[in-house]
Order: sequence, then structure tokens, then C-alpha cells
Amino acid sequence: MFNTSPWSSKVSTILTFQHAIAVLRSNLWPGAFAYACGKKFENIYIGWGLKYVGEVYSPPIPPPPLMEYQNGPEITEGLDPTPEEEQALKEDLEEQQAALEEAEASEDDEDED
Repeated sequence: MFNTSPWSSKVSTILTFQHAIAVLRSNLWPGAFAYACGKKFENIYIGWGLKYVGEVYSPPIPPPPLMEYQNGPEITEGLDPTPEEEQALKEDLEEQQAALEEAEASEDDEDED
């Protein structure tokens, strides 16, 4: 590992040298490549972001996901009422509101007497 040159070079073809691409591969950073053809060149890196350590790297298995909350009735979504049920509920609420207003009005009348 320490006696190896940092880059390995290779030519893509020896048959048509005028169209060949020169390729450099990093020996220190697996996945790092540089290639050139004439005056055009490019670098690319496809790797784990770790230097060469002499053995194949395999990332550790992540831990299982944790539970965020307990499932219960306070977070369970209920069914939406039908339009008929919603209208009946509105009518019941209006009746209750009218009964409260009537009760308050009768209390006010008794207080005035």
C-alpha cells in the first residue's frame, strides 16, 4: 500500500492512438479517475469517500428505525360525516344555541322582577 504509486495510468486503446483516451486511476482514493483526450480532460469520483485501507469497505448496517409515537385514538383519523349527517348536526347545534339563548333570556327576566 505505501510502496504503490498514487496513480495508475492506462490508455484506452493502442490500435488507434490518435483517438485513444488516457485514463488515470487513483490508488489512494478508490473510485477517483481522471481522463484526457487531446486538450480535453475531466475528473470523476465514484466511491465511499474513504482512502484505501487494504481491504474492501462495506458500510455498517443502520440501526432499525425507532417508533415516533404510540398509535392511539387521539391520533387515529376518523371518518368524515356524510352531508346529511353534517346538516343534522348543524340543526342540533342551532337548536341547542336557541335553547341556551332562551334560558338566558328567561333568567334575565327573573332577575329584573
